[in-house]
Amino acid sequence: MIYPDLFRKSWDRALKRLGLPGYNPHDLRHKWATVPLSNGVPLHEVSRWMGHSSIKITVDRYGHLTLDGSDRCRQVIEATFGVHMLSGFPAPRELGAELVLA
Repeated sequence: MIYPDLFRKSWDRALKRLGLPGYNPHDLRHKWATVPLSNGVPLHEVSRWMGHSSIKITVDRYGHLTLDGSDRCRQVIEATFGVHMLSGFPAPRELGAELVLA
């Protein structure tokens, strides 16, 4: 490359004209990974899209952004049964449960 810092100078000039903070191009990559993971996209998918050689790289860098198992389970249950849970119907009883001694 004839002008090794041409991209960086152009980038900085564009940010200044737009009135944006001093982001670097790699910040866009982090933002791109953060948005889908924060919204429930599976970690292995984002890892593949990012081109990481191992999912461990993605987990180490972005693992804190994923929904843990209990949060994800709660979301699935609420999405599936939420209407019934909020409607005031009692939870279904297990047949014979009244026969069990406490």
